[in-house]
Amino acid sequence: MDHVSALPQLAQLVEPRLVWIPGLPLAAFALLILVGRRLGRASGWLAVGSLAGSLIGVVLIAGPIWAHRTLVVQWPWLSASNPAWSVGFSVDGLSWIMLAVVTTIAPLIAVYSIGYMRDDPRFSRYFAYFALFCASMLTLVMADGFVLLYAGWELVGLCSYLLISFWFEKPAAAAAGRKAFLTTRLGDTGLLLGILLLAWLGGGLHFSALGDIRAHLLGHGYEGLLTLISVLVFLGAVGKSAQIPLHVWLPDAMEGPTPVSALIHAATMVAAGVYLVARTIELFTPASLALVLGIGLSTHLVAGTVALAQTDIKRILAYSTLSQLGLMMTALGLGARSAAMFHLTTHAYFKALLFLGAGSVIHAAHTQELAQLGGLRRAMPWTSALFLVASLSMSGLFLLSGFWSKDAILLAAAGAKPWLLWALLAGAAMTASYIFRLYWRCFHGVSPAHSHQESPAVMVLPMAVLGVGAACVGLLESPWLGHPFLRLLRDPHVHDHIDPAVALLSTAALALGLWLAWTVGVRRRSLLPAGLRPIGRLLHRWAAHKYYVDECYDRFLIQPVLSAARGLSGFDQRIIDGAVNGAGRVGDLLGRAKAAFDRIVVDGLVNGIAAAARGGGALLRLLQTGIIQQYLLVAAAAVVVLSIMGRR
Repeated sequence: MDHVSALPQLAQLVEPRLVWIPGLPLAAFALLILVGRRLGRASGWLAVGSLAGSLIGVVLIAGPIWAHRTLVVQWPWLSASNPAWSVGFSVDGLSWIMLAVVTTIAPLIAVYSIGYMRDDPRFSRYFAYFALFCASMLTLVMADGFVLLYAGWELVGLCSYLLISFWFEKPAAAAAGRKAFLTTRLGDTGLLLGILLLAWLGGGLHFSALGDIRAHLLGHGYEGLLTLISVLVFLGAVGKSAQIPLHVWLPDAMEGPTPVSALIHAATMVAAGVYLVARTIELFTPASLALVLGIGLSTHLVAGTVALAQTDIKRILAYSTLSQLGLMMTALGLGARSAAMFHLTTHAYFKALLFLGAGSVIHAAHTQELAQLGGLRRAMPWTSALFLVASLSMSGLFLLSGFWSKDAILLAAAGAKPWLLWALLAGAAMTASYIFRLYWRCFHGVSPAHSHQESPAVMVLPMAVLGVGAACVGLLESPWLGHPFLRLLRDPHVHDHIDPAVALLSTAALALGLWLAWTVGVRRRSLLPAGLRPIGRLLHRWAAHKYYVDECYDRFLIQPVLSAARGLSGFDQRIIDGAVNGAGRVGDLLGRAKAAFDRIVVDGLVNGIAAAARGGGALLRLLQTGIIQQYLLVAAAAVVVLSIMGRR
């Protein structure tokens, strides 16, 4: 990957207006939290307006970006004189692509949400969280270094938790939010350690300095430390992009509202890990890139087999997302940064459309189980047609968006590791198989019920716009337009042509996937010989149960930790708290004894002396009457007594 660090630095241009891109949705969040309930349904349109403003800001800065300028705005941090400790925003071709993806898809999903969430009692709060997520994601993308990126990274994790568990009164939603938050924290811890190690060894955290840091570490023979730093950074991407082994949170995250799944868990947040690796690719060594390749390929293939066996439409799409993210990581492991980012872009459009289409089905049918669906094509023609476009695009049909991005990755694999091409073709066949199994069983056949109707226009129109993107955005990589996407990323090691052999193999994989989906997924025919069918049923059961990864984590990780926690809690209650409480009781007894001694002995002695003094005073007061005759009588009596005593 030395060629990446050798790319020329782009000319920088100060642009203070960058602040408005994340600032508008952040301001919308503040307003919605404070007065959202008073705004009512207008709160949704406030969020839409703020995101549309961000989109306008992204469009306005497109000119300098396409002219290969880098726009920056910075502020002092920790040191007013040392620019190495500044923070700010920086937008180049790579970050502008992510900004364009987020700000084009987020407003459409926000409009869709107005119809989908219209009856929810926490309508305004939903859009407040939605706006905060968008502001956090835009901050993450625009950050000029690790400091601000990490702040946005943690904020999108927080927003993901809030939106997954939005319907927290459902135990499954609350548990899914906790699972997502805790699982991604493991990856975030690795990212934080990588950032700290980079600051200690490299002396800087700005992305523009990564090439120099790489050269410095390699020049001093610290390739092992550079590998460690890149692996720790990649661990953060593994958590956020739900790669094996931290993939278990994403399928459960489908408990959140479907628009949330479309935005966060298909188009933006889960893609942040891919963006992070692409942004920091200069830190990666051949060893760490091999790890990226292995993790990505494993996730791509394993998640694809699980998607083939699921029956919940949102879980099928969730494992589809895992598989496609694994494909992007595979491309990054090959060093094909532009191909990975291109597939991230096309995937965002067709996968967001697939999730919104699934939400339209759930909104109409009030179920998401394939066994309870079917025949919706006639009742929901728009949803069916748009879902078909997205399915064909993801399957890689020629000329649609997914074809161009998958073809770029297949070309990179064929050029680097020919065996990998065949593995990716198998993944492409699985992709077509599970998505068309979902499409045919959901929209064709006989419907179990007949009361369904098409979703309202406020939901269908955003889907239609995404359908245009799912069909056409891939043309940014077509040779007929001169490969503007590749020119924007300035990646010199990419394939800028259509390879007929690879294109034919990709189309054959698509055809194979369609045939398998119809034969096995719809008509329920077994293609295995009779002797192998028990093995096939066993493999299907494993895939349907997600290879029992959650169960293994629960038995060998979660339950031992909980048992240890319960044991430590018991030790704390019986031993630690017992010792503390025993010491307290001893202190209480000593205090009581001291109080009794003070009350009986000390106070008794003092009070006794005082009582004797009072008694003596009382007797003396009997003699001090003020009567002269009585005083003379006492004196005479005293003389008599003393005389008698003197004679004796």
